[in-house]
Amino acid sequence: MLSVAFITCVNNQQLYQQCLTHLAALDKQGFSVEVVPVQSSVSITNAYNRAMLKSNAKYKVYLHQDTFILEPLFLHHIHRIFSSDPGIGMIGMLGGRNMPLDENKLMWFWDCAEIYGKVFLPSLNQSLGGKPTPNPYEWVTVIDGCLMVTQYDIPWREDIFDGFHYYDLSQSIEFWKRDLKVIVPRQENSWASHICHQKCDSEYYRLRKKFINEYRPYLVKNVKKGSYGFSYNSKKYRFIV
Repeated sequence: MLSVAFITCVNNQQLYQQCLTHLAALDKQGFSVEVVPVQSSVSITNAYNRAMLKSNAKYKVYLHQDTFILEPLFLHHIHRIFSSDPGIGMIGMLGGRNMPLDENKLMWFWDCAEIYGKVFLPSLNQSLGGKPTPNPYEWVTVIDGCLMVTQYDIPWREDIFDGFHYYDLSQSIEFWKRDLKVIVPRQENSWASHICHQKCDSEYYRLRKKFINEYRPYLVKNVKKGSYGFSYNSKKYRFIV
């Protein structure tokens, strides 16, 4: 059987119980599943690193306590995608290509030149996302952190991101640095729902500065539609899936 760990940083038991209720409804045939809640964490990167080291699962699903998986065949979908290409390192529900280097922008995936995937937002009673694709999946530079699925263990950068922002964008680039693709699958209907409460407070901007300082070489100065790739240390990344 294939082992899967659902890893969540928890500080609200009511939300987490809703998350677990949705996990219980998934089709688990052929899979062994464990849930790994992490509490009392100084940062989400610290929580995820601790859980990652604790679990031996082949696939690890890092999800927020307020993210609820809606697609019953979710486990089968991610296994099929990972099995199709060992070069795929991480799957997200929503992401973008070409992260711009712009001091006037918030610096998150919505600023990318192209957006793919979707997530259902209960507050809007609708799915929010990017353009549809005829392909089984699309590669993206970065994914949103509400749900991140890996088939390889890459350390989360708790040495830099000592809070609860920018860990998702950071981890996306860390996978690309190791020549592992980050992708978003085609979804006819949203595979997940997220109760989003994004706050752009002083902590957000503090970690934003750290993100720019660390990953500046990977960011695109002039974002253009159709320009798929970036370069680092004279190596050009042009990912064709």
